[in-house]
Amino acid sequence: MKPTDRNIIMITAGGVGKRFGDSVPKQYVEINGRKVISYVIEACKRSKLADAVLVVAHPSYHEELVAEFGVDVADSGPELNVTKRNGLDFVREHSACEKLIVADAVRPAIESQVIDRFFTLLDDYDAVACARKITDSLGHYGEWIVNREDYYTLSAPEGFKFNLIDKHFKADSPYTESIQQLPETSKVYLDFDVPYYDKLTFPEDLARIQSMLKERT
Repeated sequence: MKPTDRNIIMITAGGVGKRFGDSVPKQYVEINGRKVISYVIEACKRSKLADAVLVVAHPSYHEELVAEFGVDVADSGPELNVTKRNGLDFVREHSACEKLIVADAVRPAIESQVIDRFFTLLDDYDAVACARKITDSLGHYGEWIVNREDYYTLSAPEGFKFNLIDKHFKADSPYTESIQQLPETSKVYLDFDVPYYDKLTFPEDLARIQSMLKERT
């Protein structure tokens, strides 16, 4: 990462895989003979608009990540939001970042063209996020009737004007998506046209994601 770099991709890779139930964090599990995180890094490095790729991971993986992928690395934290805050601090200290894309190390189906689309959208918006309409029936404790059209889900990748997210992001926030920490006056673009990038959370997710990636290649 150079002091003049303006478009940065930050990959959060600090998870320890508690729900996955393996001795190896799920981002380092292999699918089709490759580590899950390798698919994410490859897509990020194919971006035509990114100046640098930062992986925020446990220090024990830094040497491996640098040697194998040639990325920048920063220390992850015990929780996701601490990991993100560490990454934001690293980006601020080592670059002139104006636009930041935040990707998830356990969503291996991410595509470089979507990353570049988000970089471009940040010309006109403060933030961009993947959104998905709810298609199942939606319930609420103590209430029978809930209009699912009033709700949507959010997921990575997300994109931000760097100065805005850096100013407002708190490591101790209970919110799970970074975009939820922005002021409500922020100009946000919700992209409902991005394919849903499956997250590797449980062992049973492996076969589905493996099949999808094999079809793509």
